[in-house]
Amino acid sequence: MLYLLLSVLCSVLIANFLMVVGRRGSLSMLPIFLGNYFVASLSGAFSLSQVPAAFSGFDIGFGLLTGAFFLANFWVYQKCILANGLSLSVGAMRIAMIVPIIIALIFFDESLSLMNLAGIILGVLAFSLRADPKALHNSLWILALFIISGFSDASMKIFKELGSGNEALFVYLIFSSAFVYTLLSILITRLRFEPKYLFYGFALGIPNRYSTVFFLNALDSIPAAIAYPLLAVSIVVLSIASDIFLWRKKASGKDYLLWALLILSLILLNL
Repeated sequence: MLYLLLSVLCSVLIANFLMVVGRRGSLSMLPIFLGNYFVASLSGAFSLSQVPAAFSGFDIGFGLLTGAFFLANFWVYQKCILANGLSLSVGAMRIAMIVPIIIALIFFDESLSLMNLAGIILGVLAFSLRADPKALHNSLWILALFIISGFSDASMKIFKELGSGNEALFVYLIFSSAFVYTLLSILITRLRFEPKYLFYGFALGIPNRYSTVFFLNALDSIPAAIAYPLLAVSIVVLSIASDIFLWRKKASGKDYLLWALLILSLILLNL
């Protein structure tokens, strides 16, 4: 459970850092993510010498594919926000936790208690409260975000079950390939940006890498069908707390209802 908590804290730290950066005005996000992936892959390269060298062709191919999905998830997320608004996009991305849960239940023989199932349903209901159906303008972007987010999340469990176990190599491949894909995107589009955007990304690299590392470690002791909803719900609970206590956001009655549902969901998931 400690590793899951650390993964959640890294994710919330990233969200709050982006909030700080976002207040500086309009930003070009690709350079920020370029710096992010560079530091994450560099950190991963140093860790490779500390682990066994055993790996398989599946590790390499799946790591490169997952890196592409990580970048595609960000790109589709940005497009979906422009087409359908923030709340609906965030709701779709969080509800995508259903995908890795279904994969774990069907293909990897995991199971859920009725209490756990009730916790997942409450979590999905809470996420749907954040979404405004009236904002839906393009269902294809919502569907694409749901599928790509779901696969990106499920990749951790798939590697746990089918990979060689060389997690350091897998994490390195994810972020190094995402760095290359991002760099190619910038070069192809001839995007111009200020160097400071790269430095913003450098600050994101370490927590971004360790959010993945910690979650992979958490899957060693927590079934995926429980770990994924726990991660998603915990991130949203702490993000709401950040909004209220750090950013002084005034909570509405709907916000309090959302928080109550999420906390109840957490309780049921831990039973």
